[in-house]
Amino acid sequence: MLQTMTLELVPAKREHVPEIGRIAYEAFKQVAESHGFVADFPSVEIACNVLAMLVDGEDFYGVVALSDGRPVGSNFLTLGGAVAGIGPLTVDCTVQSQGTGRALMHDVLDYARRQGISQIRLTQDSYNLTSLALYTSLGFDVKEGIAWMRCPSGLTSSAGVARPASKADLPAMEALALHVHKTSRGKEIATSLRLGVPAFVREREGELLAYLIPGEFGHGSARTEEDALAVIQEAGRSLPPHQASFMCPLRQTDLFRRSLQEGSRILRVLNYMAKGPYDPAVSVWMPSVLY
Repeated sequence: MLQTMTLELVPAKREHVPEIGRIAYEAFKQVAESHGFVADFPSVEIACNVLAMLVDGEDFYGVVALSDGRPVGSNFLTLGGAVAGIGPLTVDCTVQSQGTGRALMHDVLDYARRQGISQIRLTQDSYNLTSLALYTSLGFDVKEGIAWMRCPSGLTSSAGVARPASKADLPAMEALALHVHKTSRGKEIATSLRLGVPAFVREREGELLAYLIPGEFGHGSARTEEDALAVIQEAGRSLPPHQASFMCPLRQTDLFRRSLQEGSRILRVLNYMAKGPYDPAVSVWMPSVLY
């Protein structure tokens, strides 16, 4: 009986990817489409590619739940600094609401504790009441409302000039991230640049004022909303629509309003949640789907 299944939690390995990728695709598709939204992963192949990256990455911890030797869910913890991000957490649609997700969450939280990490973050879709209840019961607090937005395409910049980032920009991007987010995001930025992930910066008189790594796994920092708009607009001009997106905290009302006025489109609204010490960002920030 599914109600009495015994779970075994094991480290995520490459051999698990085809099955946990399928589970992730189907789980996100089911909950999104039931609320009238588009799923996070457009195909099983893309879901497998994302999870394979997490399984192979040195800055990620992954865990898989097995039932009778068969994967029924997985969860991941992003490492690399004082803050850890959780997700994606997915459970097979046939065994949901039976404790698998809670067990996977306890596992990554225990791992973070053993690593001495006390600051843990995640985002969750505001329409997913089940995950909101789970994370709240585990001690997470909602800190921000986040609009996941599509960058405006083909717009002539009204906010100033921005350009593609290069490896030479890494030290300045790291410094700005530390100032704005109050935690190092250097490993994320360095990995993105090393892998050729598109990123954009704005500078004036040799000072870097903003950067954006577009997409749900990217993030950004800026001195002002005008600086943020410049890199958002550059991303929209330079990238195909499916790559050009960013996360906008809703309390940044001027940035949110101007982004809408200039053609950005809301994809959906998420809750930004934290467990442990939390020091809000300063200036203008654009989180990732992890933190």
